[in-house]
Amino acid sequence: MRPISLLFLTPLLATAAPVADFEAALAAAKSAQAPIAVFLHGSDWNPAGETMLKTWQDPRIADAAGPATPLVTIDRMENPDQAATEAAKRNAKCDPPVRSLPAVAFYDADGRLVSVRSGLPEIESSGGLPATLKGMRSLLAKRDELWKRATSEQGPKRAALLGAGLDLMNQGLGPKNLYQNVLNDMKQADPKDESGYIGKYTFSPWSLLDLVLEKVKAGDPAAAEAELDRWNRVTRLDKRQRQELHATRFALYQRWPQKKEMARKSLEDMRAVDPGSDLGKAAESYLKQLKD
Repeated sequence: MRPISLLFLTPLLATAAPVADFEAALAAAKSAQAPIAVFLHGSDWNPAGETMLKTWQDPRIADAAGPATPLVTIDRMENPDQAATEAAKRNAKCDPPVRSLPAVAFYDADGRLVSVRSGLPEIESSGGLPATLKGMRSLLAKRDELWKRATSEQGPKRAALLGAGLDLMNQGLGPKNLYQNVLNDMKQADPKDESGYIGKYTFSPWSLLDLVLEKVKAGDPAAAEAELDRWNRVTRLDKRQRQELHATRFALYQRWPQKKEMARKSLEDMRAVDPGSDLGKAAESYLKQLKD
């Protein structure tokens, strides 16, 4: 027999409904196999959040959140009272990487972050709060469909479907590498990384730069160049990763007298990937300096 608390909880959440805190939301989501929607605001310092809170509390928001979705409201006060301090403990597992408030976070039934929108401009650019929630629901559905298809595939095809699901969420392996198990599955299915997704989700510009500097110091810049060439063959690197790879190549050639003339080409390649990005603009600025 199911616990009495769950007997009452399941009909309550036949439609999306508010719950007391993230701990309660996790229990409800697991029982109903539903996602979790979270609204974060700061009642004592964030006026924009208080305005949007009225929309969040509108009963019609349940339609946007979807059936059985627990709705959590988290107040990140600058000067919390005792009740807010206690609530923060129950919400400790909900710590999405937000840059500003108000913010909306969407979690799957296992409590893993799927999507987050930070700040009024970002939420409004997604069409407002209801549209943002609908978009997050759609993203989760598409991710789960890809991962469902992956269960019937093997090898690079399986890895590609798993990687495509990670791509949809656009958060790498997530906070604290919470999707590490997906990467492990990709590695097992596609040890030679024919899909290119393992490279994408293990690429680290800082580790690569450390390796380059180490090889240069050891008098073996050719080994560093070979490693950079290997990474350049990874087809799934996104634009920023590709620019970071060119930036690392620039660092190598700046320290390799016999190939220092290649440093400029590295900056040009970095700019060409995405001229309007921060790294693209940085490359353009440095190229101008080299002319002077």
